[in-house]
Amino acid sequence: MGKALHEQAAEYIRARILSGEYAVGSQIPTENELCALLGVSRPTLRQALDTLTREGLIVRIKGKGTFAAEPKVVHESTRFVTGYRAESEKNHRTVRTRVLYIGQERAAEPVAHALELPLGARVTRLVRLRHLEGYHNNAPVVYTTVYVPHKLFADMDQLDFTDLSFYAVLSERHLEVRHASRQLEVVPPPEEVAARLEISPFEPTIYITSVGRMASGHPIEYTESYYPAGSSRFLIEVHC
Repeated sequence: MGKALHEQAAEYIRARILSGEYAVGSQIPTENELCALLGVSRPTLRQALDTLTREGLIVRIKGKGTFAAEPKVVHESTRFVTGYRAESEKNHRTVRTRVLYIGQERAAEPVAHALELPLGARVTRLVRLRHLEGYHNNAPVVYTTVYVPHKLFADMDQLDFTDLSFYAVLSERHLEVRHASRQLEVVPPPEEVAARLEISPFEPTIYITSVGRMASGHPIEYTESYYPAGSSRFLIEVHC
């Protein structure tokens, strides 16, 4: 069975946005023009445009028209255990990292609970801001904070994670993450996070918390990450 007409219409427009024929920020043909070009009804075309809007490929402005938008970044961290750098390289994207903070502190209740540590146990906190080269004028794509038990990685705060892969360093020290459990929710960002992500505090973010465990079952890292909802998509696969 062939694809439905609205899917064919969406494919036609999507291909022209991704190829650059409909340049980012430019107005695409009107609904009347697209209906005539594609030989579809207005309800069918609007169904296609709804699909492209959800994908973040177009922006529809009442009274002005429909404009091509830069595609959202597709994140695959919900599919497998990997570092952001490895995921970006797999998708042929160049990631840039700014280390905002690294240092030791006492674990507050949420962190202690996640890492199965006594309240106040020493942990190392690493805060990073990630950019994808050439995407959205190099706007930040994720603000992430990771906590690691000090007793398992005592000299972590002596390393520079600007170019180092956190997961690769764990692997070198035989502290590989073998299993991760993650929770995802939509939340308004804290003021500091919004400022760093260069978004409004009222713009929603995708907030993901993750606990990574070693083969022994012991937690090695607890991570809190904020992704701008307006420019992020997540790929989730379920195998039966």
